[in-house]
Amino acid sequence: MLVDFDTSTFKTAVLALCALSVLKVAVSLIHNFFFHKLSKYPGPPLARVSRLWSRIGNFQGRKSERIHEAHSMYGSVVRVGPNELSFSTPAAVQAIYTSSNFTKEETFYRAKRIFHENHLFSFRDAEAHRTRRKNFSKGFSQSSMLDFEPHISSKIKALLNQWAARASNGPIDVYPWCHWLGFDVIYHLMFDEDPGSVQRGQPHQVMRYIKAWKPTYIYKEFLPQMEQYGVYVPGPVGGYFRDVRTWKKYALTLIEKVRQKDSHTPFLRNVLSADKSEDTAQNLTNSELAEECMGGMFGGSGTTANTFIYILWACLRQPKVVAKLRSELVQTFPDPALVPDYQTCSKLPYLQAVINETLRRYPTIVATLPRTAIDDTIIDGIPVPKGTIVGTQNFTMHRNEDAFHHLKNSFLRGG
Repeated sequence: MLVDFDTSTFKTAVLALCALSVLKVAVSLIHNFFFHKLSKYPGPPLARVSRLWSRIGNFQGRKSERIHEAHSMYGSVVRVGPNELSFSTPAAVQAIYTSSNFTKEETFYRAKRIFHENHLFSFRDAEAHRTRRKNFSKGFSQSSMLDFEPHISSKIKALLNQWAARASNGPIDVYPWCHWLGFDVIYHLMFDEDPGSVQRGQPHQVMRYIKAWKPTYIYKEFLPQMEQYGVYVPGPVGGYFRDVRTWKKYALTLIEKVRQKDSHTPFLRNVLSADKSEDTAQNLTNSELAEECMGGMFGGSGTTANTFIYILWACLRQPKVVAKLRSELVQTFPDPALVPDYQTCSKLPYLQAVINETLRRYPTIVATLPRTAIDDTIIDGIPVPKGTIVGTQNFTMHRNEDAFHHLKNSFLRGG
């Protein structure tokens, strides 16, 4: 009887807990949909009651497209989460990103840390970001890039030679090659060493680690504790985190190697001279430097490669665009063996128009950069309560025909 009683009591307790859980979820759903401070704003029904709508988009890799579709359906202000609004007007961009009324949203930027350290792309504190940026501003200056240009030119020439050697065998999948080129450039810029991905026609081992970081970001945003404990999770999910840990160890080895060689590369020159330079903002530990280099490898290689791929894809679908581009380039650079230089290319009107239009229609950073309202405020005439997450996304803003009405019939519009 005692066993029966205990079993019965346990079942009752479990059922009670289940009932309370269901009740709690139901109350939350009802509150978010009907009584929340943002309940008057339109949006997908699931997004209005749960962050699941946003999470599904993240895991599918379609969050930006889903938000864009929501704007097409609901208008310029859309509720994309229980406590989040997305805006699509040019006025909202200035109001959100140039105002002191907002701060960087915590969950999004915390998840951007690659392995346990902040870097330029993850800092939320404006002063900390400003201080860190001062360390690396010289490395990314135009003069530094022009000094490094011969290395970039040699890599581009190696890429074209690789394509030419393979062209007789049929179509070439340019996607990996563009990423190898972008990686080789940023790696060489940071560590004064050519990783040779283009020369070998094979990806460098670090590119596997870069690929592994992408899903870890999604998991960390969904469950912040994964930053500390992800490496202990068995299976493929934990494997991503373990690859990122290996990447950090590899980056630390490179930093130590650069210090020993005393090779002050464009990227690290100002930082490695911290003890000798009065205008350097701060000394950084090897771990902090490794994190910055990892952020640079991820951001610097991917953005360049993706833009290059979009230019090729958008232009090659339109022979008239290719013909006009070729005419301008051949007229300016008649020697086919010469790699065009930046200073001259920056003054070619049609080439610059194609690049700028590619960046507009196919921005490599498409997603929302979320901000949190510090106080009750107004965005483009819309009242926004304190604590609300807000943002705009390039994918939608760059397709705003009111803002880009002069490009409504863009020469790349068919892409």
